[in-house]
Amino acid sequence: MTRTPLVVLVLVDALGFDRVGTSGFLAAELPHRRPLDTILGFSAGAIPALLSGTWPAENGHWVMFHRDPASSPFKIGRLLSALPARARNSWKVRQWVKARARGAVGGYFDLYDVPWADLAELDVCERANLYAPGGLGPIGTWFDDFAERRLGVRVWDWRSDDATNEREFVAAIEAAAQDPAGQPDVLFWYTPSVDALMHAHGVHAAPVTDRLARLEAAIVGALAAVRAHGREVWLYLCSDHGMADVRFHVDVMARVAATGLSARREYHAFYDSTMARFWFASPLAEVQVQRALVGLSGRFLTPADEERWGIHFPDRRYGEAIWLVDEGGLIVPSYMGRQGVAAMHGYDPATRASQAVFLSNRPLPDGLAHVVDVRAFLAGELEARSALAVPAAERSMAGARA
Repeated sequence: MTRTPLVVLVLVDALGFDRVGTSGFLAAELPHRRPLDTILGFSAGAIPALLSGTWPAENGHWVMFHRDPASSPFKIGRLLSALPARARNSWKVRQWVKARARGAVGGYFDLYDVPWADLAELDVCERANLYAPGGLGPIGTWFDDFAERRLGVRVWDWRSDDATNEREFVAAIEAAAQDPAGQPDVLFWYTPSVDALMHAHGVHAAPVTDRLARLEAAIVGALAAVRAHGREVWLYLCSDHGMADVRFHVDVMARVAATGLSARREYHAFYDSTMARFWFASPLAEVQVQRALVGLSGRFLTPADEERWGIHFPDRRYGEAIWLVDEGGLIVPSYMGRQGVAAMHGYDPATRASQAVFLSNRPLPDGLAHVVDVRAFLAGELEARSALAVPAAERSMAGARA
């Protein structure tokens, strides 16, 4: 039997502690369970923080889009904004622009319903593959830590079909148990399926429960196969944030339009699903927008909020003023879509539903409380695994010398 355990990491997008932390989900296999506070916003900010152990203001990744007209990979949007409505609204045109931008953007992004004129002045934060060494440059991530230790890694992520990924992931676990020689040391699987189902049906809907049951069965079956061949597995299942059911809609765009201010001349705006972010040409425009949103279920973030949540950017690339809806609310319409969804994330991180989850068959330290704590914890686990690779005789001699 090999001394070094197989390291298995599963990242389940949007799986909150509130949903599974105290349930029977993998309770026997992963008894060590912990809620994790997360980053305000969405996966674009939470996953880089999770992987790197740094805050958005440190790693530069917060929400998907930020203002940077000079670096935008979507400059063609200026031309497209002048086309007839049929062409502007064409799904095929939008897919063509997305494919065209892929030459410059190696990370995840989508164009959603962002207007062409706005898109032409926006850049995306995830320019490189986060699930490979170098994805966050010198800051580093788990994958840089694996590479530094010369560990073999196999990755399944959003670039390929999730059902296929699951089958290959389970087969890889079984293969690594049967014949460790030549197999990876670390297996990593990112699955977005729970996030998509919750958006479509709600946090506790039957399709979500069914998906979690299939996920649980796949992991339990794979671990049983590993045990049959006598190899140890260190398994860690985590998420980037939680999710809350949507209870009400707010029309921020209509309120702002009613001010009479000229969009893209007196102000720029980006309407996320739970946040409206603004850049102003004058203090008067800012005052008018702030007054327009009085009475809606939400608030403008304060400088103290930005500092506390690690999202203060002095260059204001992500917004000079940021309005956040209350938990359970949804901005409809928004640049993310014209229709509502059943559940959403991107609320105040202090809310219970926002908490991410960390489950493991390894003991968890008290200091593991936020997604930014995970990298340091895993670094300690890799160190412990390396120690097991040292032959027993050498460990005994080292202990005697000490």
